[in-house]
Amino acid sequence: MAVAASCLCGEVRFSVAGPVGEITACHCTQCRKTSGHFAASFDVAALDFVARGTLAEYVKPGGGVRGFCSRCGSSLWFRSRDGDVSVEAGAVDGPTGARLAGHIFTSDKGDYYAISDGLPQAKEW
Repeated sequence: MAVAASCLCGEVRFSVAGPVGEITACHCTQCRKTSGHFAASFDVAALDFVARGTLAEYVKPGGGVRGFCSRCGSSLWFRSRDGDVSVEAGAVDGPTGARLAGHIFTSDKGDYYAISDGLPQAKEW
């Protein structure tokens, strides 16, 4: 079962093998700056691009790569230097069928909110 995903303007569309696994909320500085709050994502084996459209990439100094739409700015995925890929849960078209499982990089979270959902928290990754 493939899970369809896209950016806000619809120019970049891709799919991943489903079902969606556990979703993790990342509170690191990079995810906060990319999303405006925190990023909720799930790990996948690979991305299958149906249309590249306006896909752009930002390569971090540490070697990781963020995929986003150069037209609307939607954050779509992150690929680590080692090749592991996480897809932004908000990019999924329709229900994910998954639940938030925990929080990472809580030591970097914004000071304007508390994490009070009772899910596991890790100060780092």
